[in-house]
Parts: sequence; structure tokens; C-alpha cells
Amino acid sequence: MVKGSLTPSHLAAIVESSDDAIISKRLDLTIVSWNQGAERLFGYRAEEMIGTPIIRIIPEELRHEEAEILAKLRRGERIDHYETVRIAKDGRRVEVSITVSPVRDEEGNIIGASKIARDVGVFKQAERALKEEARALETLNRVGHAVSADLELERIVQTATDAATELAGAAFGAFFYNVQDKDQESYWLYTLSGVSRDQFERFPMPRATAVFSPTFKGEGVVRSDNILQDPRYGHSAPYNGMPPGHLPVCSYLAVPVVSRTGAVIGGLFFGHPEPGRFTERAERLVSGIAFQAATALDNARLYKGVQDELAARTAAESALRDTEAKLRAAVAEREQLLESERSARSEAERLGHMKDEFLATLSHELRTPLNAIQGWATVLQKGNLSAAERQPGLDAIERNARAQAQIINDLLDMNRIVAGKFYLEVQSMHFHEVITAAIEAVRPSADAKRLRIRTMLDSGIGATRGDPNRLQQVMWNLLANAVKFTPAGGFIQVVLERVNSHVEIMVQDNGTGISADFLPYVFDRFRQADASASRRHGGLGLGLSIVKNLVELHGGSVRVRSPGQNEGATFVVSLPIISVDSDRRTPVSTRDSLERELVAIELPRLDNVRILVVDDEPDGRALLSRILQERGAISVCIGSAQGALESLQAQTFDILLSDIGLPELDGYALIRRVRAMDTPACRIPAIAVTAYARAEDRQRSLLAGYQMHIAKPLEAPELIAAIASLLKVWGN
Repeated sequence: MVKGSLTPSHLAAIVESSDDAIISKRLDLTIVSWNQGAERLFGYRAEEMIGTPIIRIIPEELRHEEAEILAKLRRGERIDHYETVRIAKDGRRVEVSITVSPVRDEEGNIIGASKIARDVGVFKQAERALKEEARALETLNRVGHAVSADLELERIVQTATDAATELAGAAFGAFFYNVQDKDQESYWLYTLSGVSRDQFERFPMPRATAVFSPTFKGEGVVRSDNILQDPRYGHSAPYNGMPPGHLPVCSYLAVPVVSRTGAVIGGLFFGHPEPGRFTERAERLVSGIAFQAATALDNARLYKGVQDELAARTAAESALRDTEAKLRAAVAEREQLLESERSARSEAERLGHMKDEFLATLSHELRTPLNAIQGWATVLQKGNLSAAERQPGLDAIERNARAQAQIINDLLDMNRIVAGKFYLEVQSMHFHEVITAAIEAVRPSADAKRLRIRTMLDSGIGATRGDPNRLQQVMWNLLANAVKFTPAGGFIQVVLERVNSHVEIMVQDNGTGISADFLPYVFDRFRQADASASRRHGGLGLGLSIVKNLVELHGGSVRVRSPGQNEGATFVVSLPIISVDSDRRTPVSTRDSLERELVAIELPRLDNVRILVVDDEPDGRALLSRILQERGAISVCIGSAQGALESLQAQTFDILLSDIGLPELDGYALIRRVRAMDTPACRIPAIAVTAYARAEDRQRSLLAGYQMHIAKPLEAPELIAAIASLLKVWGN
């Protein structure tokens, strides 16, 4: 024996002390050993089981499993973590996970088997409870949405009754509720769930007896494990209990439905023939539905009241204006109430946590670059730095301002995607050019972390059609993610290859990887694997969601795989190849290349060009004035639309630059008034310089009367080029 190895007695002690049940048997199914773990799990002592067949603890309907296991053992196979059910000595059905291994003699022949059984009942029960809670929450959300969107009283109460009966686990449920006719006379109606209506037609409406009174008076919930033994039961004539032929009721639950005014609308009642069926959880769920039903009924009655009032007053011509005003006010109130209900339900517990995490992340991501901008601005204002010392600060301000702009652009892109207002600018392009541009955009960040970017790009794929800027955005997001989550000294590999009628673009890294439980949610917006305040990486959780939407808009798909944490990740984008006539192909410039070209252009002078600048933000006016003066222009800055109109009446200007979000009179109204002026100023060329950057904002600016629309944060070269171009065209 090797020194330090385990002896047979040591191994036996380990088996005997194991928490798991460890059993060995011969091929004829006779039990040979039975440890203490087996005694605890199944209740049989070893002397009761050794020498008896193993099928003693196997349910009759599952005994065929043992034959299948035996067949695998004879082939020398091992069975791992097989979940099944066994019978304990006291008759309990025990959920277990079983591992079965063949036992061989000294010559290698299979003579029996070793079984390790672990009790998984607690885990299964927890799993079932979790699924039940999820189902209950889904039902509550579904019911809330259904009743809030409905104004038909009968549909509201039927939906509430069906859902509450299901969640309470009742054999049947009823909703008794009070209504008023056009003469304001009150009477009761009811709806049922779980039973047919004819089973209640012959019974009178419930009265405010000792059992029913707390519900109809709104005093609170009544829950009884056995209503037949409740001291309030059986004391009211003429039946002194349930009428003959009534469905058997033992477990009883009743919840009042109370209006926001405090008036009792009615009550939800539930019964079951068995005792102890209604729990505190059932009471809580039904109370939630009762609240939703009360709110929906209030809204329905409000709406009905508005309709009745309108119908009654239309005959009186002298009161028509008063009726219309009340109708508008009531409808507006109803819409406000419905909107409030929808907003409240959207803040449900399941989504509220995610929203809080996103807002915290957004605050962090916006404040982080703002901290650098504000800090460096304070340092630079002191003016005691040399030119070499100032440059890092200026670089930091520009870098962090662009980071904030990227966050805002991501949010706007996602908003347009969700609203269905996202459009592609399709043109001829080459995939390898788009990928190369994206790689160059992230290369400084990769170089800073000493990351190697390896590429294998098939440049022979040829021209295709797509939006090169949006596809570059896709690649930039994937590459930026790879750089972010790959530790220093790692590698990133980018592969472009043709597969039949489409291309596949693979971005692979050896970074932190993605856990298996988060993989299904990688492309969900606002979802992050680590959303805690201590997370190592920034971001809003929008990038990959935007990637997925942009790829799908191109008719493609994106997928991800990762072996797990710290094992790297691989994203694969599949896009169709839409062939184009290569002779007609025009060179494609991506957004980054356009910006580089614009910087490289020698911008024109604007000497003595008189420009009226309209912006209510002093810093914005100062920035525009500085940019214009550097090119020789004469700028006059005004903080309001009214001031701009007065200046145009008093002075002559060559061009108008105006913000859109102005106080009192916005930029749209300003340009319309300018175009309506009866002076030569009505023909002044105008550019909207605004933070309203959506496509629809640009269209609205052009339709209002502006010749151009430039989105903030603006680039000085872009502004100067736009002014020069507009003046040239206008002068001709």
C-alpha cells in the first residue's frame, strides 16, 4: 500500500459519514450496503434493507426505470444526476438526484452497482414556489393592464373575478357589486367564475348577515379555514346557513371592493369544499385585484357619468357651452386618471428595481465625465498653467464631452428604435472598409491597454448595400465592449468571411466572459451583468441592444457565445449580401472619415459677415460668438426671440443662427414670424443650432423656414462650413 493512501477502513468511514445516501446492490437488485445517509433519507435501518431488493423503495409506476438503469450498467455505463422519486418508510415520496456507477470484481467483470442519492425536494419546492410567484405577478400585471384599458363594467368585473379565483386557488368565486340605473335607483349584480350561472340563479342575493356584513360594509377581509365552524355562521333566517342545494363551502375568503371615495362598490367572495385552502398570500393577491377592480370601476362609472350628462344636456341649447366644458374637463380627468394608473402599474416591483439601477447608472455615467469637465475648467480658469500644462486639461474636457455626447446619442437612438422611427441611409459599401474604420476608431483605447487586435478580413466579398455609418456603429459597439472587458495584454480577433449568400463578422476576445445565466439577456436594453455601484466597467447597457436592432434592420442577426466567466466572449454578426453594380459604386465615407476630412479642410474666412445669434443660454451664445469671431465674422448675440425680431427690424444681418428651445416664443415660431415680415429681413438665410437632434426635429426645422439644421454639441468646422455654404448659395 502506498504510504499516506486511504485504507478500506478509511473509505468505509467516509461512506458511512456522508450526508448523501450511498447504497450498493448486486445485479439481481439485492441491496448489499446501506449507509447512515440512506437511513436518514428513507427511514429504513441498514438491517431492514440489506439483503432485500432495491425496488422496495421504488414507486410501482417507476420500477421500469430500474430495468433501464440495469441495462446501462451491464454495458459499463455510468448514470449521472438522474432525478426521480423514491418511497420512504413512512410512505413519503422523496424527490432525489441519483448517480449510479458500475462495480467490478478483480477481473473487471461488472458484479453490481453503487448508488448515491441526494434529496432535492427542498430545491424543487423552492423552484415551484418561485414559478408560482412569477405566474401570480404576471397575472396581476395582466389583469391591471386589462381593467385599466377597459371602460365596460361587466368585462372589468368578469376579468377581476376570473383572475382572483385562479390566484386564490378557489373552487369558485363571485363578485357581487352595486350599480345604479338612469333614475339613480341602486341594485345588485354579480358575476361568477369556476361554476355555471345556473347553479346560483335560484338563490337570493346575499344580505348583510353576520358573515357577509364585514365585506359589504368595507370593514375588512374575512378569511376562514372552515366557515361552518365560524361563530358568525348559521344565525340568519330563513336558512340559518347555506340554502339547500348550494355548492359546498368550507374554506371561505371575502374581500371588499372599495371606491377611492370610500364607498363600498361590492365584494369578491371565494369558496372551496376543503378546509384551510386560503392562505395569507391568497388574501394579499386578491386584495391587490380588488384594488385594481375598484379603480377601474371608478373610471368606468366616471366615463358613464360623463356620457349620461352629455346626453341629458344636449337638448338644452342655452346650456350647450357649459355641457361641453364639463365634458372636456371630465374626459381630461379620466385620461389623467388612466394615465396615472398606467404609470403606477409600470412601476411594478419586477421592473422598478431595474429602473432604479438604470437611473443610478445613468447618473454615474453622466456625472463621471462632468466631474472631469468641471474640475479641469476650474483649474484652467485660474490661468496659472503653462501651455504644456493646459493641454492635458483641454484634451480631458474634449474627451469627456464626447463621452457625454455618446451617452446621449445612445439614448436617442434607442428612443427612435423603440418608437419605430429609426431609418437607414442605404448606399453602396464594402464590409471590410466599414470594419477597418471601426477598428481604427477603437485602436487608441486598445493601445492604451496593450491589446492586440488581429484581423482576417476577406476583401474580395465585393460591394453590397447597407448603411455604412450604422454598420460602423455596430462594429464600434462590439469592439468597444471587447476593449472594455479585456484585461491589459489580451487580444481581440476580428474575422470577416463569406458564408453562402451572407457574410459573418466575428469579434472574439479573451476577456471577462459572460456567465451562463446572463447570456439570454445580453441584448436586452438596460440590462447589465453587474449593475452594482462597485462594478468595474461603465456603460448604460444600451450598446448591445442597439447592435441587435441595427443588425436586424439590415435583415441580419447577431448571436453571442461564452464558455463562462473569465473565458472570453464571441459575438457573430450575420448580414445578407445585396449585390450592386460595381461600375456604379461611389466611394463610401463613414461618419468618422467625414469628420477627419472636415478637420483637414482649410475653412473659409467670414470677414465682416454680420451674424445674429439667438440663444437663451449665455454660455451657448459666448461659444458661438467666439467661433464666429475667430473666422472674422461680426456677431450680435440676443437671448430671446422677441429681441431677435426687434434686432432684425433695426439692423441688417447676413445670416441668422437660432436655438429652438427659447422661452416664451420658440425657434420655430421665430422663423415663421421672420419669414412673414414685410422687410428684406424676411429673406435672411437661417440655420437652426439646437439640442433637438432627432430626424423629426430636423424635418420640423426645415418646414418652419430654416435652410439648415445643426445638432448640438456642435463642431466648429461644421458650423463654419455650413455658414459659408449657405451664404454662397444665397448670394447666387
